[in-house]
Amino acid sequence: MILKKKIKNFYKKIIIYFFYFIYTKPKFVKKNKDLDIFKLYINKKKYNIFKLRDGRVYTNKNDTTAYISRNNLIAEPSLQFKKFDNINSYNQKIINNLTLQNGTPNFKKKFKGSVLSLLSGGASRDNFTHWFTDVLPRIALFEKKFNKIKVDKYYVPSIKHKFQLESLKLLGIDKKKIISSEKYKHIQAEILYATSHPCHYLPTKVEEWSLNYLRKKFKKKLINNTKKKNNIFIDRDQLKLIKNTNLKKYASYRILLNEDKIKKYLSSLGFLILKPENYSLEDQIKLFSNASCVIGLYGAAMMMITFCKKNTNILEIMPSKAGEEFRNISKKLKMNHHQIKIKPIYHSSTPQNGLLFCNVSKIKKNLVKFGFKNI
Repeated sequence: MILKKKIKNFYKKIIIYFFYFIYTKPKFVKKNKDLDIFKLYINKKKYNIFKLRDGRVYTNKNDTTAYISRNNLIAEPSLQFKKFDNINSYNQKIINNLTLQNGTPNFKKKFKGSVLSLLSGGASRDNFTHWFTDVLPRIALFEKKFNKIKVDKYYVPSIKHKFQLESLKLLGIDKKKIISSEKYKHIQAEILYATSHPCHYLPTKVEEWSLNYLRKKFKKKLINNTKKKNNIFIDRDQLKLIKNTNLKKYASYRILLNEDKIKKYLSSLGFLILKPENYSLEDQIKLFSNASCVIGLYGAAMMMITFCKKNTNILEIMPSKAGEEFRNISKKLKMNHHQIKIKPIYHSSTPQNGLLFCNVSKIKKNLVKFGFKNI
């Protein structure tokens, strides 16, 4: 194992040195004359749109993204994340960007015309919530400043998940205009645009303008003729991932241990047991926009409450130390959000995870508060 690691590191160094001879390592100076910065204010908060002519961008698809001007200087929108616990990261000062040490060890692909980069760090490659809070709102920022400028290509973290392509399509972006960092880690464009982070590196505090952008853009594309209101339980269907014979082994999972019992109870009340991956994004938006009550375990799928109407009842079941991002969404969109906070049966090294047992009586108590009768 140690030998394998040493061989891997040796190979990595060879690759880095090889690319030193192809692309000179970028440098950092405080003032880059080859970078245009356009200021934008939304609700008194400042955002920037960045423009590089013949600029390039390199990413390791995770914690490092470097925007490099044609005079080979690393530019302000670059990202250099560092974890401060098992799951959360902060963006360091640009001087800590790894390309200043290792260069850009990947062949460059050139694109004609203009490219808007939506890169937002590793989490946005896979995580449903981060895609909607960190990636797509960058388009809104660009459009607020340059609504008449045509973008030829969009550089995105990934398109390997169905929801990524579906959401871009709903925004009117053709697949032919999409460049994925999964395929091209290092690109150059005649004109390269980038933006500030939509919620200033705090996805848990996603901004109201960002949520309203998603609601307006997506919901106006969909025609929902259904008059019947839905009551929804978001089905994570993860009990199959664990074995009851050794629960402690799965302490860092996030699972409702009595989910089957909860689903049976809610089904008896007429709730739709919704497993999101079984529906298109379009159908999910239709269902949530017509919901009167949504119940779910803290997690990415709860992002769909963004499309619920004002005053929708939301019940979030969550580990006691999980974040408040979904309550924040509800507050901004004026929904009726209740939480059931539960201490995991085993300690989890990841604060927002844990094996949970939620008494059905707690759910019933909240349903009564929501106005449910005869339950």
